[in-house]
Amino acid sequence: MKKYILIAILAAAGLWSCNEDSLDASITVDSNFQSGTGGTDGWTPEYAGFAATADSTQLDTVAATALLPRGLDTTQYGYRILSRYSKGNMFSYLKKRVSGFTPNKSYEMVLQVDLATRYTASTIVDKVTFKAGVSPIEPLTKLVSGTYTFNLDKGTGNQSGKAVLLAGSIASTNSDTRYHTLLRYSNDGQPVTVVANNEGELWFFAGTDSDYKDTTIFYFDRIIARFKEL
Repeated sequence: MKKYILIAILAAAGLWSCNEDSLDASITVDSNFQSGTGGTDGWTPEYAGFAATADSTQLDTVAATALLPRGLDTTQYGYRILSRYSKGNMFSYLKKRVSGFTPNKSYEMVLQVDLATRYTASTIVDKVTFKAGVSPIEPLTKLVSGTYTFNLDKGTGNQSGKAVLLAGSIASTNSDTRYHTLLRYSNDGQPVTVVANNEGELWFFAGTDSDYKDTTIFYFDRIIARFKEL
């Protein structure tokens, strides 16, 4: 019940919004994926980095809400991402549009992403980097010269590009391979400045940039962004 307790605390403090696509006066966007198969909270999955010629022996992708695995609260849901690309680097990500901002207005934002993974520092961590960002431009996967390419500057591998506000390890500090929840904050929890587009929108994305050639599985447990208009 940990998610519901935290949500109740935030709601009591006036910090939580249940609106998927717009902002209330608290200027908080909160996705916790708690409605089963319908609990995507407006997030959609995409993949980039793989060749257009890749077949099922090289490429495998699955993205859907699912109950959290053993080691966590198995009565709660998360957004489960499975990916495998045996020929090179692949970016597996979720994206979401949020409207209701003042067009072209600047905001201070703190982004928090709760990941559930079972990886340790001695496994695949050096080949998989978690990345997240917020952009006035929609994150897209486009076919460019035979490769499905991410349209924003996310950087390559463990290097962060200009569009990335949060990056880091998917490894738990625990030595076992059970699932654990990792809390990741943009700018070490300090606000960063973002600017809404002409329509008063911002686009969120979060995923893993992986050079691991075998299957990677992780869960988004919760994604929260808190804004203050400047």
